[in-house]
Amino acid sequence: MRPVNKRSQHQQRGTGLIEIAMILPVLTLLLIGVVNMGLLIREHQVLQNAAREGARYSTLQANRIAVAGDAKEVAIKTRVQRYLAQERITIALSDVTINQNYTYPGGGPTPVNINASQVTVSYSRSMLKGTSSLWPFGPVTLRGQAVFPNLY
Repeated sequence: MRPVNKRSQHQQRGTGLIEIAMILPVLTLLLIGVVNMGLLIREHQVLQNAAREGARYSTLQANRIAVAGDAKEVAIKTRVQRYLAQERITIALSDVTINQNYTYPGGGPTPVNINASQVTVSYSRSMLKGTSSLWPFGPVTLRGQAVFPNLY
């Protein structure tokens, strides 16, 4: 075995520090990106669930907007807004759209048009605070949509 001199050992100790200094910013950006994507996926799922809750509530006979008026539309939107507030997502009532006359073709050998309620929720989200300058795109708009057959 060849003896290692002290000069080469000293040079190798410094290279480890330089390698860490080069890799650490890349790993930090990667970690921030993973956290951002995880939050986006979570919030999209929450929007989807809120739209589903609004569509289910909209299909009930007592909530028919054409019969009960705009107060029922506000009640449906408020239900979606409250669902999102439980998950710490704040939206305006104007971010929720309701269409109780949505029709889609049913499946089977003889397609039948089915009347349904469609609820769409839109939410604009920026990246984590302090990291928005690191990403080349601006705020991301997430959308949740659900359709339930009307019960009336």
